[in-house]
Order: sequence, then C-alpha cells, then structure tokens
Amino acid sequence: MVIYGHGAAIIGTRDVLARWGWGVYSGDIAVYIFFVVSGFMITGSYLRRRHLGDFIWARVLRIFPAFLFCMLISAFVLGAIYTEFSASAYFGNHEVVHYVMQNLKLQTNMVWDLPGVFIHNPVLTTVNGSIWTLPAEVRMYLWVGLAGVLGVLSRKWLCTLLLLALVACGIFQPAHLLWVPVPSFLRLAGYFAIGVFCYIHRYRIPVGWPYVAALVVAAYLLRPTAIYPYAFALALSAFVFAFAYCIPWHGFNRFGDYSYGIYLWGFPMQQVIAHHFPSLPPIGNALFAFMPALVLAAISWHLIEKPCLSLKSVPGRLLARAIIHYRSLVNDRRNAS
Repeated sequence: MVIYGHGAAIIGTRDVLARWGWGVYSGDIAVYIFFVVSGFMITGSYLRRRHLGDFIWARVLRIFPAFLFCMLISAFVLGAIYTEFSASAYFGNHEVVHYVMQNLKLQTNMVWDLPGVFIHNPVLTTVNGSIWTLPAEVRMYLWVGLAGVLGVLSRKWLCTLLLLALVACGIFQPAHLLWVPVPSFLRLAGYFAIGVFCYIHRYRIPVGWPYVAALVVAAYLLRPTAIYPYAFALALSAFVFAFAYCIPWHGFNRFGDYSYGIYLWGFPMQQVIAHHFPSLPPIGNALFAFMPALVLAAISWHLIEKPCLSLKSVPGRLLARAIIHYRSLVNDRRNAS
C-alpha cells in the first residue's frame, strides 16, 4: 500500500482512495496500520522483558542496522549511479556523508536529497520519502520505555488514564505533548496509542468482522463531521485485529520478515523506475519497483537484520555472567575467611 500510494506521488497524480473522498490515501492508511501494530507489539515487548536496557537494545537492533544499510547504499551506490555530477564531484560533496549522518540521528530535520540525484524525475528529487515516520516511531518507543520504568505500563487502569491524558493533550494542547515535535506525528501517536490500549486490554476487546463492518459504516456516515478522523481510526484498528486474528494465514513470513526492508527500499526503487520510465502510470511504477525492493529487502533481512536480531539476548547473557562472576568472588572470599 505504501509503494502504491507513493507511485501516485512520484508520478504526480492521486491514488484511488484519495479520489474516492475518504480524506486519506493508501500510503497514509498503511502507515496508520503499522503504528497500530507497532503500539500493540512494542508494548508486549516491554512487558515481556520488564527491563529498560534490554528493551532499548532490542529496539536499536530492529531499527538501525537495516536503516544504516539503506542509507549507505543509497548515498554511495544508488546516488553515485544516478547523479548528474562526475564521480569525483559527487563523492567530494559533503552533502553525501551529511545525508547518511543526519538521517541516522532520526531527528525531524531529515535530509531528502542527494547532490544531482533524480533531478530530472517527473515530480520529486527525494531519494527516500518513506523514512519520515522513523523519528516518530522512535519517540513512541521512548514513551513506552518511560511508562514501563514508571510502572504505568503494567497497571491497566493507570496506563489507560495515561493514554486518555495523552490523547486529550494531543487534541487540545498538541504543542505541549512531550516528544511529539511536529503536527504530522500526532496522528501516528494516536494510532500507536490505540495499539498500546488494545494490548493492555487484549482479553476484553471484542474482535471480529461484524465489528469492523459496523465501524466502517459509522465512519462513512460521519465523513462530513469533525469526529470522522477518530471514527476512521477505530474502524481501521478494528480491521487490523480482525485481519490478524480472524484469518488463518500464517505462511507469508516463512522465508523471512521482509516488511521493514520493503518499506525502506520501496521509495528509492520507485524513483529509479521513474528515472528510467517517467511516463509509467502510478500502478505501473509500483509494480515495477516492488520486485527490486523485495530483493533488497531480502538481502537486508538475511545479511543484516536477522543476524543483528540474534544479538538481542547479549545484554542479558552479559548480565548473567557478571552475576555469576560476582557470586563466585563472594563465595571464594567466604571460603578464604
């Protein structure tokens, strides 16, 4: 959905959902789904560990290795191929290294262009427009970590109160919401909060297609009103969990978890396709770009992401060894005395 939605933006048209008047386009919907799922899964991740260091380490391993790989290949391989500059002029330009270093900070002032790259594409010169969501995602991790350390996450009523307070702050005082520095993050934070709420109350929330149908109808009828975005969010969230738990389809990940890699590589590959075939319609751009994005995602998963994720238990093992060593020293001193 992200790749399809970006196909329209890269070619300079609107996708079908935007034309239907739903107020969102397919890329937005895909990102919202991701943040609902992320809120649900990340909350569970912390509550299974209940240790801030392990939680942060796991999140770093999930986000940064694949992101670093994407930034390096984009800057030093993709950029070098598609720049209008000579190789010496391109690699001698400080903006190439700046592209990598600044984006790895995951701040709001990310760098979108590389010198001379994709400057003749139909609409955009942006190398990777997908990565704008990563700073928002990392900030949601910080909120989960803070709530976990304070003991809020493990107390349903307290966590519910915190979520309600944060939602109210986001609606009425958005400028004062901690770690949500730009308006575009507010919507993502709201969907993430729904995911957190659904995990905390996962044994009480009903899931099923009748609920989805009712909420979709309600959202459609509320389109002219101010509460439509909230009705849409509830309908979409209901769809996410119905799709996850009411459809027995589990084989799509048997080769590897390529989702993050596809997300990272979709936009650059679409720009490559737009460079070579600028007259392709959005659906053609999306279809032609999907396969190279999938190949790069598979490489990213098997060579970068999966090996790095195997290191999740390293802090725990090191701590266990330190404890064993400390106890051994204590016992030796006792025996000596």
